[in-house]
Amino acid sequence: MPVAFSSLDQRLSRDIRELHDYLWDPSWARDEAALRARLLKGATDLDTFLSARGRLRKNAESLAKPWSREHQGASLFELLYDALGLTAATEKTRKGKHRDAAARAQAVIESTSIGVCSASGHFEIVEEWEARKIDFDTYTTKLAEVLQAKLIPQVGQFKRVLNVVYEFGADWDVSASKEAQALAARAAIEDATWCVSRSLTIRSLLGDPQKVAEKDFEALLGFIVARL
Repeated sequence: MPVAFSSLDQRLSRDIRELHDYLWDPSWARDEAALRARLLKGATDLDTFLSARGRLRKNAESLAKPWSREHQGASLFELLYDALGLTAATEKTRKGKHRDAAARAQAVIESTSIGVCSASGHFEIVEEWEARKIDFDTYTTKLAEVLQAKLIPQVGQFKRVLNVVYEFGADWDVSASKEAQALAARAAIEDATWCVSRSLTIRSLLGDPQKVAEKDFEALLGFIVARL
């Protein structure tokens, strides 16, 4: 039976939030085995929904063995968060909910930028932004400066595209025509997908690569964006 995406989105979003708490909240004390099982079920269902040929399911299973906070949990979070968020964005815009689509794309690039900041060894930039001491443009400017100092190529482009997606999500033009809003949502999704793809290369250059093979992650992104 085909997977109903709305229920899958709700269920897997909840489990991904719990994975976040499991990984980074020391007070988390629930059933680890049950959480693992739910996440892998969600990954399998999303793989089926996308007709992703096991690219998502197999990598999620690999990242969850052995299961512990220390073993690739952050990579599992990033894989599931990005895949679900971008898929949800494509579903929203296919149903004409373009503003919601842009918001989901915005959430993906926020998470992507946090992963890059962490890999660069400068999580304090994230903490400044999350504490609202700086705005998003200042945040990405500081991140770009860090990456430039580490000789990462095309940093300015990465910063600009992050900012474009963020602005689409944060400052939506409700007065635009439906056709223009559809184009904006599509642009936000495609740009967000590019940011995730580019972050894979940046992470590798920083010496802290995503634990999913880049070819598999790229293929998964291709399955998602092809739905537009």
